[in-house]
Amino acid sequence: MLENKVAIITGSSSGIGLKLAEEFLKNGAFVTICGTNEEKLKNALNILGTKDNQNKILKVKADVSNTDDVKKLFALTYETFGKIDILINNAGIAPSKPMEDMTDEDFEKVLNINTIGTFKCTREAIKYMKENGGSIINTSSFVGLYGSPNQAAYTASKYAVNGLTKSNAKELGKYNIRVNAIAPGVVMTDMVKDNCNEDTIKRLNMMTPLGRGAEPSDLVGAYLYLASDSSIFTTGAIINIDGGLVM
Repeated sequence: MLENKVAIITGSSSGIGLKLAEEFLKNGAFVTICGTNEEKLKNALNILGTKDNQNKILKVKADVSNTDDVKKLFALTYETFGKIDILINNAGIAPSKPMEDMTDEDFEKVLNINTIGTFKCTREAIKYMKENGGSIINTSSFVGLYGSPNQAAYTASKYAVNGLTKSNAKELGKYNIRVNAIAPGVVMTDMVKDNCNEDTIKRLNMMTPLGRGAEPSDLVGAYLYLASDSSIFTTGAIINIDGGLVM
């Protein structure tokens, strides 16, 4: 499905990103994983690396909110694999804090990673995709359509990601660069478990028609579709993968 395509997946040392890296490799892609925690990246490499695909994985420590790191991430990927076909903007943080207690720094940190990181990676990707086209997939969230108490910064960041997705889809279509987003609901990752208490998760599960939170594996099919040539005429879409939470 992704035979010989080259993908950069940000925030891929754990959670959704790690599962995507695993499945992209299984489907024939070359994959660059990146994150800010060296130990987590090494662990991810141990999970992903097999005798058959060791030459298909590149590990890069990079902070997507740092312009120099982003340039390094793309340059190293291009030097290693010779092209870049797919970018998945998946790096993100989702702290919970009441609005009145949120500091400037709290708010800015979330925006810097979730939104400005997406902007910087997309801007850099254009240079490498302009000639032959490509697929950019942004990880949004149901809160970017629905809102959430105690998550003003996260919600604002994902509304902004949705706006970037649609604006960039319109601007970059002339280069055959497709830009879409996946908006998951509650996904049982460490980030969700660390930032949502048990009562919140239970309440969200009750609001979800399918009655449960997602596992990272539940999202894979949508990303594979958007990354592959099967979605050759799909751009500007925000696809809800949330068990019916937002309709």
